[in-house]
Amino acid sequence: MGKTIIFLIFAELLALTFVFLVTSISAYAEQREEFEIINITAGQVGILDDIDGPQRYGLEYRFKSFAGPAGFRLIPTIGAAAANNGARFIYSDLKHDFYFNDKWVLTPSFGAGLFDDSEEIHLGNEVEFRSGLEFAYQFRNKMRAGIAIFHMSNGGIASHNPGTEVLTLSFSIPVIDN
Repeated sequence: MGKTIIFLIFAELLALTFVFLVTSISAYAEQREEFEIINITAGQVGILDDIDGPQRYGLEYRFKSFAGPAGFRLIPTIGAAAANNGARFIYSDLKHDFYFNDKWVLTPSFGAGLFDDSEEIHLGNEVEFRSGLEFAYQFRNKMRAGIAIFHMSNGGIASHNPGTEVLTLSFSIPVIDN
């Protein structure tokens, strides 16, 4: 019951953030330089669970964006993460960068992947969905440092669907064509 409430609160915050960004930041939607990004992450799995909080490390590649619905630029991403307790996750998702200004970026994402359980983390299915928010500072050289929170769940495609939350710090390195 508690995890369901937390998930609903997380989903509501994600939806409210999206509405806020669409209505208030659209004025800042100028043409931006396109580049790919290598994102390195480190954090903790199960931040709201009753486990000993395994550390998690990840690497993802963010491609150049493409035109999505309603003029949104969608960023396809592939990634992999591993926890020190043996859990592993490979995934693909779509992201969108909302710029508050030249320095601050909020990036919601949604995707799916394959999850390999550990002794402490059993998510109920090999196929897991991931939704999240990343808030980052973008330096002049286009590198970013940020914090992200993700919810992972099988979305009810299996009878056992405990889900888990992940908190990470991220460091992004741009891949700029010369």
